[in-house]
Amino acid sequence: MDQQILDAFISLRVAWLSPSIILFTQLTGPTLMFVYALIWGIVRKNLTAPVAVGLANLTSHILKKVFERPRPSATQHLVQETNFSFPSGHAVGAAACAVALGYFLSRWWKIVLWVIALFVGLSRLYIGVHWPSDVVAGWAIGALISVTVFTSWNYLRHR
Repeated sequence: MDQQILDAFISLRVAWLSPSIILFTQLTGPTLMFVYALIWGIVRKNLTAPVAVGLANLTSHILKKVFERPRPSATQHLVQETNFSFPSGHAVGAAACAVALGYFLSRWWKIVLWVIALFVGLSRLYIGVHWPSDVVAGWAIGALISVTVFTSWNYLRHR
């Protein structure tokens, strides 16, 4: 099923749109999601968000080494990737950032963050560097780690 879904995304490629999607995926990588959360944390004087995103990204790196899942065929890639496929680090970082920053924002902004996280994951399919299951797992892992960090922080703070 992964291959059929990936093929469907690749078939949607439009030459004039691809450079914009490549730029978007470069601007929403896991390291930059951490930087965005760190800037947010410094401005808000609350480092819970960067801790959550950083921990999610670290977990993603560890899981890539544990599972060593190969990426889809390099002939389908619009960008070069060198590490393993599972989970999608972009999806992990985007979901972790959406949850972490969402704790501080109104419902409307939470929706905006999750739409961005959705597009981050879908962009990874469009450029052909991840299997759909990598992206879905990435969203789940990123969200779960952020929720865990914030729940733990709130528990410890109210103790």
